[in-house]
Amino acid sequence: MYFCRMNYSYHLYRHDADIVKTELNEFWLCRLLKGSATMLFEQSEYDLKKGAVFVVPEGICFKLLSATSDLELETLVFQVQLMNVVYSLLGSEADFGTLDVAFWCDKRMRKPFSRLLTLDYESLRTAALQPDLIARNKMITSGLVHLLLTLYNAAEDRPKAASCGNGKRSRLILNHFYELADVHVPLGEHNIAFYADKLCISSRYLFKVCKSETGKTPKELIHQFLIGEIKNALLTSESSNQQIADRFGFPDQSAFGQFFKRQVGLSPSEFRKRYR
Repeated sequence: MYFCRMNYSYHLYRHDADIVKTELNEFWLCRLLKGSATMLFEQSEYDLKKGAVFVVPEGICFKLLSATSDLELETLVFQVQLMNVVYSLLGSEADFGTLDVAFWCDKRMRKPFSRLLTLDYESLRTAALQPDLIARNKMITSGLVHLLLTLYNAAEDRPKAASCGNGKRSRLILNHFYELADVHVPLGEHNIAFYADKLCISSRYLFKVCKSETGKTPKELIHQFLIGEIKNALLTSESSNQQIADRFGFPDQSAFGQFFKRQVGLSPSEFRKRYR
């Protein structure tokens, strides 16, 4: 395992490894070097063959279901701190967060985007594994921006760009909102007015910024953060559903279960059983 600065790492897995992504604050970029495999992304199964390049964004779980004995899978893992920088550089012209896609694979993308995804992977891999490169961190950051733009342009249902007054200010407000949510949502703070007050803006203006920049409301974004934290708790702790419900400020276990199933499509128990 090779670690370097700026919150990214490289891993090489073989067929006998327990390949599962449970860290929901990680962005994975992968290539199947040898063999073939069947993998589970959220609730869908995909068959992948040698040479496949695929992307698993933050907030998404996946695991290896089966593989041939010659399997080799390499992954580039980017932490959310780095991805937040990358997302901020995208600007309002393209916001990857508006694309609700759990799984991207070059074998499922139309040309020329499939080729671009492969080239983006090769570029990022080279930069990540060459510690003596001048301005390597900048190269990786710009490479990730290019990769996200490739995916954004490949999406057939991408939203149209929108503006909300000063685009730069809106983006700064949104980034600060994300930082606050990352800290306070796990503590049970789901009130939009709380975040607007911290940002020194009105709830109405926060709604306008979020909707313009991402296509989603502040409440929807808070729910995204919340679901990510709940998934992490279900997968990495032995806490009961009631304990998790209490931890995240739900009035009772029933309300917690209904909220989770509405957002994910599975009950908390079903989700834990499937992905652990």
